[in-house]
Amino acid sequence: MASPAKQTGLIRKRKKTKMGNKRKAKLRNQGSTKSETELFADEQGK
Repeated sequence: MASPAKQTGLIRKRKKTKMGNKRKAKLRNQGSTKSETELFADEQGK
C-alpha cells in the first residue's frame, strides 16, 4: 500500500488537472481573443 504522503500527492495532482490549470494558464498568457489576421482574413482576399 502507498504511503499517505504519496497518496496525497497523487490526489492533489489529479485535482489540479481537473481544475484546468493548463487551460487557464494558456488563457492568461496567450489570451482568448483571436488575432486581427484570423478575424479579418476573408476581407483581405477581396
